[in-house]
Amino acid sequence: MVAKKKSHRSNSKKNILVIAGEHSGDLIGADLLQELKLIEPDYHFYGIGGEGMIQNGLESLEEMENLSVIGFSEAIKKYSYLKKVFYRLLDETTHRPTQLAILIDYPGFNLRLAKELKLRGIPTVFYVSPQIWAWKFKRIFFIKEHIALMLTLFRFEEEIYNEYGVNAKFVGHPITKRIPEKLKKEPVIPEKLPDPHHGYTVGLLPGSRKGEIHRLIDPILGTAVLLHEQCKLEKKKIVFLLPNINQKEESFLLEKINVVKTTHPDIQIHYLWNSSLRVMEASDLLLIASGTATLEGLYFETPMVILYKVSLFTYFLGSLLMKSKFIGLANILSGEEVCREITQNECKPEYIVSEAWKILSNTKLRNKIKGILREAKERELGTNNASKKAAKEIQNLLKSIPSD
Repeated sequence: MVAKKKSHRSNSKKNILVIAGEHSGDLIGADLLQELKLIEPDYHFYGIGGEGMIQNGLESLEEMENLSVIGFSEAIKKYSYLKKVFYRLLDETTHRPTQLAILIDYPGFNLRLAKELKLRGIPTVFYVSPQIWAWKFKRIFFIKEHIALMLTLFRFEEEIYNEYGVNAKFVGHPITKRIPEKLKKEPVIPEKLPDPHHGYTVGLLPGSRKGEIHRLIDPILGTAVLLHEQCKLEKKKIVFLLPNINQKEESFLLEKINVVKTTHPDIQIHYLWNSSLRVMEASDLLLIASGTATLEGLYFETPMVILYKVSLFTYFLGSLLMKSKFIGLANILSGEEVCREITQNECKPEYIVSEAWKILSNTKLRNKIKGILREAKERELGTNNASKKAAKEIQNLLKSIPSD
């Protein structure tokens, strides 16, 4: 949905350009616009955003979904369209006086836009830092020159920027608000789970994208079988919970689970639809695909074994470009490999089970891991008012800009 463009705009309105290129950015942008309107009702927001931002007052000039680009080949196909959008946005800033630009994530497009906006005398706020700590660290010098204010989701990002003289403020991560809200909507786990003193609950999370599901489901289910056999020897109960949010992969996953149950009829593997957070909350351990899910695991302070398996080319390319020595966000935020990372050829049941059983069978180790994750969560994620903090920082910046 694109908001209808109005032919005239009142001069009393304070125009702010806001750009989000992806669904995650729209969620952040919607909360931010809501908070900014509470501070100053006379703001008029225009630019590009999704349904959430439009509902909170954005005049969206393009369909946000059209900006989404996955992979190099798609970027080439969309180049001419994105270039057209790029210059349309710049033209808009010449037709209406614009006090500020708020660029949300989407760095490939938004950083280039920030450079052009500065040439036109429009200061820019960048909300959600590019992962300079993982790759393309030299971007920090570009950001220092062209961005008036960087709003970071993690505290350590603010510290990196401040060290290099960038005006950056840590506002917190939106998951601290979203997870409790989403948790209330997820169905309660119907299965009876083992008492912690007499058994274990293990979450099996092979990811949400087709590629990672197909690469990781066999190692994960193979590990479940080995853990099941180990628990039989120890006379312990173990229950496995496998949540899924990808409807297209449901039949594939159910077929894989049924194959395991055919050869091991007493194994308890429960398939759950759209209950990832409930599973993370209920589990003693997660066997989890590397990605944003590990951040959710960190939120629940649940010990994890993080799995990462990609094509050889992608792994080789990543090893050349990656600056961070860790893959999982839980480890990056903790500053240590608190959750074991198992990658590529080692991503096999015999390797995974060793780490998994080490954690399950040692209560002191589990508690130590939970404690480290708790400290990282409290230090790096902030509280549940990230949008309110971001709005205040933006308002402070606006007050500091001399008016014409």
